[in-house]
Amino acid sequence: MESATHVTSHGGGRRLCYFALDVPHRGQASFIHIAQIIKNLRERGWQVDLYAPEPTDGGKQPSLIWRLFAYLRVTARTLLALREYDAVYVRAHFLAWPVTLAARWHRLVILQEVNGPYIDVVVSYPWLKPGARLIAWLYRSQWHRCDHVLPVTRELAHWLRQEGIERPITVVPNAADTALFHPLAPAASRPFVVFFGGLTRWYGVDLMIDAARSAAWPAGVEIVVIGRGAQESDIIAAEKAGAAIRWLGYRPHEEVPQLIAGAIAGLVPATNPAGRSSTGVLPLKLYEILASGLPAIVTDLPGQADLVREGRCGLVIAPDPAALAGAVAHLRAHPDEAQAMGKRGANLVASAHSWATRAADVDAILTACLRKKSDRARV
Repeated sequence: MESATHVTSHGGGRRLCYFALDVPHRGQASFIHIAQIIKNLRERGWQVDLYAPEPTDGGKQPSLIWRLFAYLRVTARTLLALREYDAVYVRAHFLAWPVTLAARWHRLVILQEVNGPYIDVVVSYPWLKPGARLIAWLYRSQWHRCDHVLPVTRELAHWLRQEGIERPITVVPNAADTALFHPLAPAASRPFVVFFGGLTRWYGVDLMIDAARSAAWPAGVEIVVIGRGAQESDIIAAEKAGAAIRWLGYRPHEEVPQLIAGAIAGLVPATNPAGRSSTGVLPLKLYEILASGLPAIVTDLPGQADLVREGRCGLVIAPDPAALAGAVAHLRAHPDEAQAMGKRGANLVASAHSWATRAADVDAILTACLRKKSDRARV
């Protein structure tokens, strides 16, 4: 992803405005998702212009004031430029409402990518709870005006139907950059399992810490943690207290494949605070773990548990420290089984879950929407 608020790609072809109010840092899942969809759509002949806040380095989230000013600047630039485009791709955000409304007024094709239910906003920012009903309305009113809605899980698609969204819905999940994440020869090191990504409560930080401290944890195995977030201080404290944890902090995304090579497994111990995971969990890290040829240990939540079970590419556990420790011990004691799981996972991602595959799906949806719009105009 280019580091500019408005990035214009030159050349002919179909014109797409990509609007994202996320404030991503380089290496964060949203940053990677945006960059990969744009890159692969351009390779399919789309002229894609990105309107998004300036990405940040080092994994630190900018201040709220910084973000609000960034939202205003990006929104204003997008509104001024909308008439240049044939279609708008919006990463769903309640503050994207003006852009969605203006795009409908300009009669543009509108796609919205939905990454979670309304409750995600309140879980992330509890002080917004008094405005929860307004936030829900701002989301729903946008989805009712879209040509197509793109949830990232099957459960999220079902939830949208329950919320009364009658627009066409197609599930377009996360994926992996298979040119970057693929099986690599392990570097010589002591046995480890790996977690990478945001260090937040719902990604299972407490669960990992408690598992590493438990009597069931296999001797000599450590959890290598890559990432930053609200609970990084808890990880640091646990490491200092002697838990089997080694924190590497933030690392650029392109360094991650080599850092995780040779791990016993990749951990995706997501939890379900306030029911936020009931609409499915298919995080980017899961696809990257599998693409790297590692078995995944995932908690039994819709989406990620289904993928691992159906692909026979890891272990599904209860969100319990003893269960996590037991799964690590099992894979440590059965390396042939772990290797077979890893091979199945890598083959699954390469064949069906690359970003090129996801962009082909989006391309087909955009093309169909534009054709339908053109047919209506001729009537």
